[in-house]
Amino acid sequence: MSAIPYVALTLERHQIETLGERLLAEARLAGEALPWTAGAPLDAACAQLAADLGVRLSVIASDGRVLGESARSSESLENHADRPEFRAALANGQGRAVRQSGTIGVRLLYTAWRQTRGEGVRVVRTALPLTAVAKNVAHLRRLLVGGLLAAMLLGLATSLVLSRRLLRRIQRLVAFARAVAGGAPAPYLAPERRDDLGVLEAQLADMAREVAATIAALRVERERLEAILSGMVEGVLVTDLVGRVALMNERARELLALPAGHDGAGRPLVEVARQPQVSETLRALAAGSAVISRDLTLDGAERTTLQVNGARLCGPDGQPFGYVLVLHDVSELRRLEVIRRDFVANVSHELRTPLTAMKGYAETLLGPAGDERETRRRFLSVIDRHSERLGRLIDDLLTLSDLELGRSPLRLGMVAVAPAVEDVLQILSDPAARGGVDLGARIDPATPALEADADRFRQVLINLVDNAIKYTSGGGRVFVRATAARGAEHEGMVEIAVEDTGVGIPAQDLPRLTERFFRVDKGRSRALGGTGLGLAIVKHIVQAHGGELGITSAVGRGTTVRVLWPAAMPSRPAGAVGR
Repeated sequence: MSAIPYVALTLERHQIETLGERLLAEARLAGEALPWTAGAPLDAACAQLAADLGVRLSVIASDGRVLGESARSSESLENHADRPEFRAALANGQGRAVRQSGTIGVRLLYTAWRQTRGEGVRVVRTALPLTAVAKNVAHLRRLLVGGLLAAMLLGLATSLVLSRRLLRRIQRLVAFARAVAGGAPAPYLAPERRDDLGVLEAQLADMAREVAATIAALRVERERLEAILSGMVEGVLVTDLVGRVALMNERARELLALPAGHDGAGRPLVEVARQPQVSETLRALAAGSAVISRDLTLDGAERTTLQVNGARLCGPDGQPFGYVLVLHDVSELRRLEVIRRDFVANVSHELRTPLTAMKGYAETLLGPAGDERETRRRFLSVIDRHSERLGRLIDDLLTLSDLELGRSPLRLGMVAVAPAVEDVLQILSDPAARGGVDLGARIDPATPALEADADRFRQVLINLVDNAIKYTSGGGRVFVRATAARGAEHEGMVEIAVEDTGVGIPAQDLPRLTERFFRVDKGRSRALGGTGLGLAIVKHIVQAHGGELGITSAVGRGTTVRVLWPAAMPSRPAGAVGR
């Protein structure tokens, strides 16, 4: 629309140029036809000729006086010396101007031609109103505006159709890209046209297929990695170079006592683990160590010992991009190492004491003192007692070893509880009487028979009752109870309890009672002839039968040892069965 005024102005200028050339030609013709007179005769000639030509006609002297005029009397007109077309004609031979007429008050196109005759000079001027030109320009402007509006409407309709089609294709591409970015299966996409957008559609479809294949492969690799990490008994923890957690498996969360589902991704390791020793391992790796291995102890409800193996992760260019820590729980291994050391030390101590005594008395007997009968008899009695203790110790060690290695087969059968308890109490009645300890038992008549090796069951009862007698002072009591175990979790079990009113056991020593050679009161235990292996043997016998052992005690109030033993199945025949 902004071009319309420019076109109208250009057209108006063109028409004025054309009209000016015509008027100039008519001025020349008029000058040839008009007489060289002035006043009324010339006015009449100008009026007649102007009517024929359809223009306004004026004849002006060289000094600006109007000699003849077709529109009105020339005598009434002012001097035209200041008219621009007149001055141009005098100077150049012809002139042209477009201006408002001071005579008739209309905008006119003036053309002037200088005519000479001998010494005489006059200017013949023709004029024509620009009304027709304005009408032509207005008409052309209307045509231009109409055509332009029509072209705009047609272009708008065409562009609307094309833009809708293009918008629909673009929207389809956007939806396609959004689906691919969101991880959803890529919808079908095919190029609609063989244009640039069609090329883009084809390339996006190919790219989506490649991305889907890559994502599927990555997903398989990730699932495989997660399966491997979740199945590992070691904890695996991966960080970047600044110590932020990138990956952590479930076992690592368990070892570091983190809440379930807390992966710590993106957080500093010092905030996730809250164990300064773990962060120190990372600092050692950052300081230049390629591989590092160390033990660390985590404080908590249970002291956990972890073996931490750390290494730097390097890319193909050899530059490190992170660290990996592998956490292995070696608490049980370290505990077993301590037990092994204690066992060796205890065995050495237990063996050294009687051997030292036997050697000392034997050396004495080899000297002059051995010649005295009474002295020899007394020393040989001591040697015999210590050798008997050594025999018991070795027998208990062999029994315990056989039980642990499963080399001692169980001869299972139905064992009645009451007769077995009575036999044991009868066997131990003399030691109890010597110590002033009262023995008793209460067996529930409804107590079912046990599925047990009769000899091993009696061995358990003898060890438990014998221990109770040894650690109960004179005037105390040892009592054996037996009944069917209560509770759904112990269905099909028999509970046997050995209670005493002895010295009791400190709470901190209860977890270690079944360890080999562990004694609460070492001096008293040795004085009573104990080897420190009785409860360890009891525990292994009970576990070999599928039972459970529990101990409760209070210092100065006594101890209760409870054994849960499997009851015999009703359909099982009585008798011994190898196992």
